[in-house]
Amino acid sequence: MKHACDKDSSVQEPATKRIKMTHNQDYGVASSTTESQMESFNEESPDMFAEYDDFVPDPHSGDAGVSRGLTIQELPRTDISVGSQYPPLQLTSHRPKSPENGATSPLLPSHTVLVDLNSLRENRVPSPYPKERVDKWDASHVRLPWSSSSRYPVTIGNREQLFQRWDVITEALSPLKSLDWTLDSKVLAIKIKDAIMKYNKRYVDEFSWRFVMLIEFLEDLEDDTEKQAFYTRILPGMVELCLQGPKAITGALPLLVADKSASITLSQHQISVLLANAFFCTFPRRNSTNKRDFEYKFYPDINFNRMLSNNSRRAEAQLEKIKTILAYFRRVIESPPTGLVTFTRQTVPESEFIDWSKDTTPIPDNFVRLSSAGVIETEGKGMLQVDFANKKIGGGVLGLGLVQEEIRFTICPELIISRLFTEKLMANEVVFMHGAEQYSRHTGYGDTYRFDGMHTDTVPRDMHMRRNTTILAMDAVSFSRDKEVQYEAKFIERELNKAYIGFRPLNPNLKRINAVATGNWGCGAFGGDPQLKFLIQLLAGIVTDRKVCYFTFGEEGLVTQGWKAYQSFIENELNVSDVYNLIIRFKDREDPKQTLFEFLEEKISGNESQNGGDTSRYDVDTDEEEEKTADHTKKSANQNMAGNEESKKSANAWSTNAAPECSKQTSLAGDKSEQVKESGEVRVKVEDDVEAVSRMEEGRAQIKREDLDTKIKKEDLDIKIKTEDPDIKIKQEDLNTKVKTEDLDIKIKQEDLDIKIKTEDISKTIKQEDTSTTSNLTNGAKIVGESKNGAKIGSQQNSGDETKQNGGKSGGDTVKNGANPLLADDNGKKAAQTKITDFFKK
Repeated sequence: MKHACDKDSSVQEPATKRIKMTHNQDYGVASSTTESQMESFNEESPDMFAEYDDFVPDPHSGDAGVSRGLTIQELPRTDISVGSQYPPLQLTSHRPKSPENGATSPLLPSHTVLVDLNSLRENRVPSPYPKERVDKWDASHVRLPWSSSSRYPVTIGNREQLFQRWDVITEALSPLKSLDWTLDSKVLAIKIKDAIMKYNKRYVDEFSWRFVMLIEFLEDLEDDTEKQAFYTRILPGMVELCLQGPKAITGALPLLVADKSASITLSQHQISVLLANAFFCTFPRRNSTNKRDFEYKFYPDINFNRMLSNNSRRAEAQLEKIKTILAYFRRVIESPPTGLVTFTRQTVPESEFIDWSKDTTPIPDNFVRLSSAGVIETEGKGMLQVDFANKKIGGGVLGLGLVQEEIRFTICPELIISRLFTEKLMANEVVFMHGAEQYSRHTGYGDTYRFDGMHTDTVPRDMHMRRNTTILAMDAVSFSRDKEVQYEAKFIERELNKAYIGFRPLNPNLKRINAVATGNWGCGAFGGDPQLKFLIQLLAGIVTDRKVCYFTFGEEGLVTQGWKAYQSFIENELNVSDVYNLIIRFKDREDPKQTLFEFLEEKISGNESQNGGDTSRYDVDTDEEEEKTADHTKKSANQNMAGNEESKKSANAWSTNAAPECSKQTSLAGDKSEQVKESGEVRVKVEDDVEAVSRMEEGRAQIKREDLDTKIKKEDLDIKIKTEDPDIKIKQEDLNTKVKTEDLDIKIKQEDLDIKIKTEDISKTIKQEDTSTTSNLTNGAKIVGESKNGAKIGSQQNSGDETKQNGGKSGGDTVKNGANPLLADDNGKKAAQTKITDFFKK
């Protein structure tokens, strides 16, 4: 299987040509085909009657493409680095009270196993369970054509009589086992059609029951070897499989209904019997899909009549699909499979959903692989493999569909039988299919689909003879009518919850879980944004601790841009809620042409620009940011005076732990200070006779007034004054720096703490006495104020400080309510103007 794209059209390929695809329905199909591509497509495709080992490797199969992150070898994979993932069956409960239920699993409730587990052997078809046939004909079970309650009207003479449907089917199909293959191909094809219509007479005039594609396919069997093989081996074998129904499936087959977790385990042989019945369209009550009171209106169709009849478009690709299905029947007829397959409907109540806006799981490093080359079913071997499903599982596999889900069901036909019993998926449900085998290879998508020969599946089996391949069917919402609504929070949460349900392990006892192999889920005709779907599946993987292997199917830009986004999350120490809260703001972007990754780049780099771009980038918030964080109810006690328009006239600002109701007013005056010239900045030490005393204590700035004398300890305070006003003159003489300010009027007003400092006509002479003495800040966070004449005063405080007013944190910690400072309002851009490196362009 090769979905990757050919970049070098000059490379010559003998029989198989890689075709560059553009995205169409749900994951990537060719929307246009070049002349040379169509030439390649029209070449004779591999013979479905050829031997299995005739495969010639594609010379492009080793193309590396563009990839970022973990290597395939570093990802957890079943049978390679982790053990079997699917819950085992419980042999001790193989004798249930209800005879139709078979074995059970303690981890899979309502598990129906229609196989005798004691009969499992290598190279031996297992026996059905129970031994005596159980016949159920009700709304909770599949209405099987061999049920004694299934009747069909037959006209005898002028009278219409009801006969056992199975008797009618047996009589109609049995002659097909001995057709004379030397007859005209069209005559033989019509005989098959007429046999099927004998028990489907009411549809004789309907378009979807003309079987024109089957007739055309059989007419193309002009080679005598192919024709003889089909009519003497394959067709008789298919009829024989079909008529084994009552012996192969002895138990009642339940429906996997909505809003109920349940599982069904069948043998591969039982599935081949059911699929043969589907090919010959024997299942009753599954055809009147247009009736309002149709019993199975919430189920996909199962009879093959549409696939064998519809040629309204992509006729050649449809013929290739039929060839792929017939190649499967050839395999199971010649070499009956001996394993089991389990189908599990997983329903999760809303009470178990994640609160994405509050989840604090950090974005981990070494968690994702992005690759433009490779495909889910090949490079994703050993991983949980995502089927980009329709809510009616299988999508258009029995119609004209030939994209991701339909192709996977075509090359692994055992998956098709899930359509027999799986009701339409609800928003809180997914389906797991464990043990299905791959029988064919293919090239192309949609109109360019080609059968590419037989495939021998070498995936190891688990203890219950199931291939260790687990396919996750999860349906996305279609946004084809209005792509913009996918960015609304309710739809983002819907997709997040769907992925979360699918990614969380069925077996909670596992110590290590395998990675998930996925890609552009719900994109193409569904209108999904690949950038959004990457982020959604990344977050779902993180909260379930399941690493993500993301295939972009040739989109190299998505690899590089997605990797930059992921790296920026890590470098900024974001968590799940941070990313989610950024994503849901995208719908309100100003530029409608802006992409999601560009929006995230702007918000993340823009916030870092506000905050200085270093380890203390979260220390400073503007008033407006803090008011939004506190729901506009309180002003921050840790107010940042730098960059705030209303506080540019301040000469000093200190954050305290005082609440608004405890506002203080403090007067500060001083007459002595010492100054040291260092690196162009003047450092001031204020002596004991200054009336205001500021003390740093466990990261909280506190102001204490003692007998109207305020003291500032030099150990706790580092005040930097940057001289910008021409009225301040600095003269250095013999290492003594004198600063004289004349008639300097400094007014400091701090609104939140009601601290007013006013000094009038202060004339200071600052003399440096000891150049080795500098005061030092306790823990490194800056609070900057700006005086009327332009002087800046900076203080350092503990980076872990937490204010009581709004629950905010300084020093790079996220705020108390779980939101990251990166999520502050855009008005935060008014903060410090220092630019930092664009994390998306590193």
